[in-house]
Amino acid sequence: MKPIALTVVLICLAIGFSSVLVLAAENQPEVLVELSKNRVYEGDSVLYRVTLNHVENPSPPQLVGFDDFDVTPAGQRSLDSRRITIINGRRTETVRYGRAYDYQLTPRKTGQLTIPAPTANVAGQVLRGRELTLQVVGAEDQDVVLMEITSDRQAVYPTQPFTVTLSVTVKALPDAASSQEPLGVQRTPPVLTIPWASDERLPDGLEPAVEWRRWLGKLQNRRGIGFNVNNLQQDSIFSLFESRSLLAFRPEPQRVLRTDQDGNPIGYWKYEFSRKFVPQSVGQFTFGPANVKGTFATGLSQTGRLAGEDIYAVARPITVTVKDVPLQGRPEWYIGAVGQYQLNADLAPKQAKVGDPMTLTVSLQGQGTLANAFAPDLAKIPEIADAFKLYEATEEIKGSSGRFTYALRPRKKGIEEFPSVPVAYFDVDTDRYVTLRTDSIPIQVTKAERLSEGQIVSTPAGASGGRQDLGVRREGIFVVNVTDPSAVRDESVRPGRWLLGLGGIAGLYAVVALLAVRLRRFAGDKALVRRRSAAARARGRLRHALAELRQRGFRAGADPVQAALVGLVADVADVAEAGLTPKDVSRLLHELGLEADLVNRVETFLETCDAAQYGGSDMGAEQFGHEAEDLLGALLKALKTRRLLR
Repeated sequence: MKPIALTVVLICLAIGFSSVLVLAAENQPEVLVELSKNRVYEGDSVLYRVTLNHVENPSPPQLVGFDDFDVTPAGQRSLDSRRITIINGRRTETVRYGRAYDYQLTPRKTGQLTIPAPTANVAGQVLRGRELTLQVVGAEDQDVVLMEITSDRQAVYPTQPFTVTLSVTVKALPDAASSQEPLGVQRTPPVLTIPWASDERLPDGLEPAVEWRRWLGKLQNRRGIGFNVNNLQQDSIFSLFESRSLLAFRPEPQRVLRTDQDGNPIGYWKYEFSRKFVPQSVGQFTFGPANVKGTFATGLSQTGRLAGEDIYAVARPITVTVKDVPLQGRPEWYIGAVGQYQLNADLAPKQAKVGDPMTLTVSLQGQGTLANAFAPDLAKIPEIADAFKLYEATEEIKGSSGRFTYALRPRKKGIEEFPSVPVAYFDVDTDRYVTLRTDSIPIQVTKAERLSEGQIVSTPAGASGGRQDLGVRREGIFVVNVTDPSAVRDESVRPGRWLLGLGGIAGLYAVVALLAVRLRRFAGDKALVRRRSAAARARGRLRHALAELRQRGFRAGADPVQAALVGLVADVADVAEAGLTPKDVSRLLHELGLEADLVNRVETFLETCDAAQYGGSDMGAEQFGHEAEDLLGALLKALKTRRLLR
């Protein structure tokens, strides 16, 4: 081979080898970290995403050293995307597969905080992400908006309700406008962040007395006067990333006076957001911090118009302790029940012979928690332990009701009543233990009868050999006048039938085992289950939405139509539907590989749905419905073409 040709071959091989090395390096497992924003106010939360990229069957990452943050898991989703970017003629392809884990970080202090690098164990190797920084801005001293969190009880027992109140006190408008409500002159409502307003963010062991939609729904102001809470929008979905057309909530205000540093009285309007909770377990529950951001009127301009000032205020957190019931004074019959209860018992049958089985049921009903309750120990009651043989009890707890079932047998004849059973619980209202007793149950226990040999079996008249003695047989009780077990059954062995039966059982077991494995695999892949039901679910939702559209009109029907389309994309992409904006849907469809024209069409239609909520579109209901049906059909066809749906 000529030298020039050999050189060209070597160069080509070198380039190809280098490309392979680069491609291999790009597909190495890695830990990626992202932050929704780099600067927040004190009390605000930020979304933190950890992505295990190019990792198959990953385990959740380890977040170690996050002492400056309260960390709350916010979901996870599988990744399988490819994005191509062309900048100045240079083509860049980004491929991701693995799993993304989302967390909500709430800073515990102000200043520039370091978010430690997460780690992940992949195939025995520890991978590390990178550190990030977050700037947390504290509230400034001001007297325009004052906030405070209080509780009517600082310490409670399990099931003892308590009420947490966030008070927001807003300075009255200046001079001649002082009679007007300060929140009534604002163009957009100030945004309140109340962590405990969301049921999803409540810690385990704490239950709201009223579900959050009912609680806030009573405070909603249709004219837009009041505070927005947690960026709630027209579709009642929490969003951390944007605020558009925010809902307003207004508790009935009170006019109050406060004194400034010089002792002068100043008028304020006080708004209170109070919510009741019922703890179910022992522990400490923290409420807060809460904050408010918005523009408030603080003075008059030279032209006599109100002048506003951007205000950020924070309410410091409080802690409510849920304590265990006291040891002092705890009775012997305490069974771990907390609340207020009634007790009753039943025994069946009430007439028995010595040694006959009987069933005792002890029932506890009322209000409270039985999470730590256990069956009363009847062996501690001499009157019961001496007269009855006891077996281990079974427990059935449902909410605040409990049932304890005992199997027992009377030991002696002449028992005329089943003794009273004592049960003690702790009453949280009176702060003391209460002992209840069941009523004694009248019963009758008689002597067990013994049958003679002649009563059990007799010899047929005229049989040869005369009377035969009864022998002990393992086969059980025989038919009258039959003394040989072979007379009542065929004892011959037929191996063919046995082998055929065993073969059938083995075949049936194999089929059932195979079906069980397939069902477990199918049920275990939640994303697959969700995708397989996505098309039927979307068609059903759109069918109901169009019915509502025909009944209530374009403006009312746009929201359920939008939900049907957004839900389809969320199901296919295996992400949470709540909070998805038209831009989010467009991004997901691009990642799924759909054509740009269809993606743009979907985004435009969803924006039309948004505009419909506020009269921003004049499309006719019939035209809107046809467009929704056509768009859903095009989406389903495109997703099936990409093999994302069946």
